[in-house]
Amino acid sequence: MQNLGAACMMPIFVFIIGLIVRVPLKQLLKASVTVGCGFIGTFMVMDLLAKYIGPISTGLVEKFNLSLDVIDVGWPVTGSFAWAVPIAPLIFVGVFALNILLIVVGFTRTLDVDIWNYWGFMLAGAMVYYSTNNVIFGVLAALITAAVTFRLADYAAPVTQHIYPGISFPHTCSIFWMPYAKFMDKIYDKIPGFNKLDADPDHLKEKIGFFGDPMFIGLIVGAVLAVLAGQSVPQVIASALNIAAVLLLLPKMVSLLMEGLSTIAQYTQTWAQNMKFLKGKDLYIGIDGGILMGRPSVIVVGVIMIPIMLALAAIVPGNRVLPIADLAVLTSWFCWCPVAAKDNIFRGIVSAIIQGVIILLIATAMTGIHDVMAVQSGYVYAEGITHTSALVMGQELLPDLLYKIFSFFG
Repeated sequence: MQNLGAACMMPIFVFIIGLIVRVPLKQLLKASVTVGCGFIGTFMVMDLLAKYIGPISTGLVEKFNLSLDVIDVGWPVTGSFAWAVPIAPLIFVGVFALNILLIVVGFTRTLDVDIWNYWGFMLAGAMVYYSTNNVIFGVLAALITAAVTFRLADYAAPVTQHIYPGISFPHTCSIFWMPYAKFMDKIYDKIPGFNKLDADPDHLKEKIGFFGDPMFIGLIVGAVLAVLAGQSVPQVIASALNIAAVLLLLPKMVSLLMEGLSTIAQYTQTWAQNMKFLKGKDLYIGIDGGILMGRPSVIVVGVIMIPIMLALAAIVPGNRVLPIADLAVLTSWFCWCPVAAKDNIFRGIVSAIIQGVIILLIATAMTGIHDVMAVQSGYVYAEGITHTSALVMGQELLPDLLYKIFSFFG
């Protein structure tokens, strides 16, 4: 099932949910296909970003002369390790059943239809299973992760309801950092001077016109990064224009996706209110937190953090991870930093820098279990690579904690 990917799996599950909540067939077909097209468009734009960020990252690594012994192989590789764990089928069924049960008993309002990202729950199970060789511990770790994730998605939902009504984000790659981002925003409110800086994209555009437009910011940031990476003039122009295109197109692709999901969300609310066993509860449709990349502030912070993460990797004491593959998705990893700050780019960058330091240190600490999962999955390291991890390992706060706790019983 993991081979289908979100672009194929999401429309299927949206269609199934739509049948259950009685969306008229014509509307349901349109909504399901629109969701699929929205995901495909989003991934196409992200692939465009990766195409140009990849060479920039390589150039910056060479410029900084980084020589770290743990290679960041990226979340897709780590996710494949999670899906490959022998207890994955048990986790899949268990999490799905748990989600329904927790909705019925009132523990959560989030109906997680983002089946592809169940890999986050499987990652918790995989780390605990491989460290303890205990099936029960592995499944239990996955279920605990799922329950906390659903509850955190409920907690975070009010922050984004004005943007994405009826939607929540039970995405383990980012949701555990939402309370931190919200806490940091409250700290900034108490800092004289800093609390007066209004740096959301709309305000910047109002104050400085086109120069505050996310597209222009992308153009400038892309050009600066390309120059720092030592690219030629044609490469600088291409990188600048394509990164500008990402900032222009990504919000439009996410809007298309939300157009399809909004139909399902509306009918789900009506259905839930009419179901006696749900006692009129309002439900959220849970999807990938990466959708927050549709916010211009999130894209700007994520792109600016690319050279900063490389600099942090070089100077943070104790770090061994060389950021490479996950640099292209920093927009997703740091999404809650600007969102919790009401799209304030300055606040988002400061929060992301602190988060980035912690991510690097946790990813370093998780190198051992990441190597174990790689071996168990049959992953073959390229010549010259002895250890791997991923920045996403630093994002998965609860799975990492559960791994450490259950290891004492292994």
